[in-house]
Amino acid sequence: MELTEERLNRNIASLALPSALENFLHMLVFIVDGIMVGRLGTEAIAAVGLGGSLNFIITFVFAAIAVAGSSLVARNVGANDFPRARRFAAQSLLLGVALGAVLGPPIVLLAEPMLKLMGAEPAVVKLGATYLRIVGAFVICRLILFVGGGILRGSGDTVTPMFITGAMNVVHIFFNYGLIFGALGFPKLGVAGAGWGTGITFVTGATAMLLVLTVRQREMRITAADFFTLDRPVIRTIVRISLPAALDTFLGQIGYVFFLKIVTMLGTVSLAAHQIAMRAESLGFMPGHAFAVSSATLVGQSLGAGKHDLAALSMKRNSQWSLLVMGLISLIFVTLPTPLAKMFSPEPDVLRLSVRCIMVGALEQLPLAFYMVYSGGLRGAGDTLSPMLVTTIGIFLRVPVVYLFGVIFGWGLVGVWLGCAVDWTARAAVVYALFRRGRWRRLQV
Repeated sequence: MELTEERLNRNIASLALPSALENFLHMLVFIVDGIMVGRLGTEAIAAVGLGGSLNFIITFVFAAIAVAGSSLVARNVGANDFPRARRFAAQSLLLGVALGAVLGPPIVLLAEPMLKLMGAEPAVVKLGATYLRIVGAFVICRLILFVGGGILRGSGDTVTPMFITGAMNVVHIFFNYGLIFGALGFPKLGVAGAGWGTGITFVTGATAMLLVLTVRQREMRITAADFFTLDRPVIRTIVRISLPAALDTFLGQIGYVFFLKIVTMLGTVSLAAHQIAMRAESLGFMPGHAFAVSSATLVGQSLGAGKHDLAALSMKRNSQWSLLVMGLISLIFVTLPTPLAKMFSPEPDVLRLSVRCIMVGALEQLPLAFYMVYSGGLRGAGDTLSPMLVTTIGIFLRVPVVYLFGVIFGWGLVGVWLGCAVDWTARAAVVYALFRRGRWRRLQV
């Protein structure tokens, strides 16, 4: 990749477009789950949504290794030091596999207590525990996908993760349809079928990712010696970069647990409506995440090449494109909320509530666009501390504001979503202030 201002828009397009399509395909997995499970009823929607959220919360904390791996790979690729980039890639993957092996059993064993702790109704707990036990058993595959994808993006390859995700979607739709409804010669397993379909999809994706990293890659090909030889200095660097990112994610997910508990307190209808609105709004995250990936990669490689001004311009330009695209998506949420919600076949009371939340979600799109790109850029520079500070501020704001609007003021789930819009706006302002302070320019990784 030629790192010049003249080629900046072209570089952004080459990174962001495949990443956007990959994210759309990831979101499609999320949406297909909701559409198929929605036909099983409100309790099933709530159970799969809550179980899936808890699994994601636990897994995503440890996916901070992917942030460090991507940043360190990008820096060394930018400096044309491919042997060192490979060492960081291999050791990041080794850490991901080790953590996945440790995390899986507790999720399986503690699925039901975790759902009870969230305050879900008994029927939701029973169904949700079934789903969470199954998908939790495949957490090692999910971490391989997170870390492997981060390695490829850090090296500038956003196309391969896109194709892997596309293949996963085909597998997911096939097995979900067959196992949920008892079609295509499979047994009818309902909610459990959604869990098995998702688990099989993770295995498929992780296998493809490992084959790409160990066979297809050239400069970044990971060998058995790279993977199985413990490189302590490299591990220490990865952990040093990962810890603030992990704490950032941990604090964010703890905040989301309290947030989700407030939603659960509002009842099964609110929980189901929230899951539907989240699935619809996930379409808005797609471009934001894509431009965040572009920002992280370009900032990391520009700093590796000693081009600090180009790194700053990369964040600015990515944010401009992200604001434009997500602004258009906010208009869709305002004008077409009912068709979006109806995709999930909700019952009438769930439909009405989810439509209102999707419309409120339009308020979040512009601050989210700004926050995601600048946070991605800072992480790409190796500054994982600044996004952690933003997350901490957001937690102390979100939980009380959401509780105030949703419970004390009595605005219910709509109030909860309004509180989220306030939170994202504040985070966007703080992350820009931290970018302006310039700590990311002075970091040595």
